[in-house]
Amino acid sequence: MLLLHGAGGDESSLAPLVPLLPPDVGVALVRAPLAAAQGGYAWYTLRETALGLRPDTDQAEAARQLLLRFIDQLRQVHPFDPRQLYVAGFSQGAVIAASVGLTRPDKVAAIGMLSGRILSQVKWQLAPTDQLARLHAFLAHGGADDVIPCEHAVDTMHTLAEHRVRLVYRDYPGGHEISHEMARDFAAWVAQRARVAYEPPR
Repeated sequence: MLLLHGAGGDESSLAPLVPLLPPDVGVALVRAPLAAAQGGYAWYTLRETALGLRPDTDQAEAARQLLLRFIDQLRQVHPFDPRQLYVAGFSQGAVIAASVGLTRPDKVAAIGMLSGRILSQVKWQLAPTDQLARLHAFLAHGGADDVIPCEHAVDTMHTLAEHRVRLVYRDYPGGHEISHEMARDFAAWVAQRARVAYEPPR
């Protein structure tokens, strides 16, 4: 599993999730490539536009490509089956996890999106539906999220359903955070998926 932190965090930000995961799940805590103005690191910056703050699309695409290369490099050092690779993240990390999984489901078995969204540019890069139908996704969002409002979760659900991604969705009363309940539900989803990853078809 690759865990991707949000803007202003670093590779240690999602470390508290690791003890909740099944002990046989190997975890890589990944640092984003850009130094953030407020400290920590980011996957992309936000630009001021006439419509308000918008993600820098070139940086977001560069981050997607960078993570895909990292996956290939990681497989050379620690061989693993792509049918068992999970990419999950919080906030910007969730955005990049979705960008990677939805465009290259041949490299990823499942994505976890904790308080994230799908960028508009990624919707033009989606893999074919017959490939996405094999992808699993866990989507979690706080109803009071004022950083990535919950309407993005609704939009994400619609996109995933349209392309037959195998989705589990959970909503929570909190804001832009990984609550105890969200962390617990995410870990339970990982454990369930890990158990059935190689179940023979019936």
